[in-house]
Amino acid sequence: MHTHAIADFHVPSVVTKNLKMNMVSGRSTPKVRVSSNFLPLMGFDEGQRIITTPSLDGGFIVRPSDQGDHKIYSRRYNRARTNKPFEAVMEFANKQLMRTFPPACERFHVKMRHGDIKISPIPNRTAAIIRRLSGHNPLNALAAMTGGVDIHAMESVGMKVDAVIEYRPDEARDVTAGRSLSEINALNTLRNGTPRILMNEDIYQLDPRMLRKLADEGDPISIFSAGIQCDDHSRAKGAKAKAKSVEDLSTTVDMIYPTLRAIEELEPMLVVVENVPGFGTSAAGDILKTTLRRWGYHISEAVMDARDYGGIQSRRRYHMVASVFPGYEHPAPQERNTTPIWPIVEARLHECRDITDSYAITSPKAVERGGNYITRESTYCPTIIKSQDRLVKDGCYIADGGRIYAPSPALIKDLMSIPQDEEGFVTSWMAKEQEVELLGQSVDYSMHKALMGSIKDHLIENAGNRTIVRTRQTELFAS
Repeated sequence: MHTHAIADFHVPSVVTKNLKMNMVSGRSTPKVRVSSNFLPLMGFDEGQRIITTPSLDGGFIVRPSDQGDHKIYSRRYNRARTNKPFEAVMEFANKQLMRTFPPACERFHVKMRHGDIKISPIPNRTAAIIRRLSGHNPLNALAAMTGGVDIHAMESVGMKVDAVIEYRPDEARDVTAGRSLSEINALNTLRNGTPRILMNEDIYQLDPRMLRKLADEGDPISIFSAGIQCDDHSRAKGAKAKAKSVEDLSTTVDMIYPTLRAIEELEPMLVVVENVPGFGTSAAGDILKTTLRRWGYHISEAVMDARDYGGIQSRRRYHMVASVFPGYEHPAPQERNTTPIWPIVEARLHECRDITDSYAITSPKAVERGGNYITRESTYCPTIIKSQDRLVKDGCYIADGGRIYAPSPALIKDLMSIPQDEEGFVTSWMAKEQEVELLGQSVDYSMHKALMGSIKDHLIENAGNRTIVRTRQTELFAS
């Protein structure tokens, strides 16, 4: 007997619940168990017989029936007061009913109306992703927040970047200059790649459902690669500037939110995110990783240094790889270069701008601070940065013979291992300021190629032994 009268409680039109399948020791198949105070409220009382009817869209419907083969029972609590005043239970373990649920189903949804309950399977997300992508190219990718260097590296190991999301927001200096550069980086992805889809939209405004619709017009996306804006996680941006950007909404600290919305809609096999080292331990990084883990992805993360992967700049970057398959491992570090890089610098020195007499070099603060210089003895270069061409204090410069030089775009590419041969990465069509900005915020090519090669191997090992590949393997898996 219920301690409290059901009549004391309001009866809603509909009640929903999201429940786990009930695993029972010794049974190979789980049970569907609904244990809830809402059952009596919705007309399902203790001792009542019920009948089940399979639903055409999966799961089954439960209704009261004197001829039903299941019965509702209740739980008893030996306390005068309880938070479960009239809990009732219904259980289903019939194999025929369980066949209405997909394999690997771990949860189910309950929709209760008076005298009618719909129990629907909630497919395991990762199992559903694998099934959906079966028969498609596991190396089909989307690159978001990109200038194109990462795309070039991805395609160099055999991936196909089919979709691009890229939009450069106008900065305060652009507004002052009366210019808009929102298309410039997106154009560069077309100069150096052949994406089927280009979404030149601010990711904060992008409709992920439209993205999914466009993606589904071709092979679905298996790899989601995102270079989430790093300014608000970088030490190069001061605390005051970060606080101001939050106030005026120019911050990108919350860019993980639209990124996660796009991932949730696309449901790729693998997600890779590149950022500054501080991102991995930030609140934004924790939210990103935790959400992906809740969705069933296996997370692997590492801070990689370009010098450990064939590079010659001290570029350290955080990389998170989230895969529906377990066991991904980041590429193993290699021995670092120990010979001077001066021959590379000297070959381009005639292209470099002499900035010896500039205020950025001669100001008292600059003299006191000292420089971030490449010399004839250097075995690597400091990190190239976005604002390099504006002669900021953290830029990478060259010191030789009593003169200071700013590296040319071509030298920056050499220092970042970006290829410049016939099949190389082209930026010469851009204005120099934007060219250097794009390169300065790009990935180190050698490091990114090593990362993408390990991701390719991981996907082929796990997805390549299924009937997933329908294009020619010699083209798809080319090194």
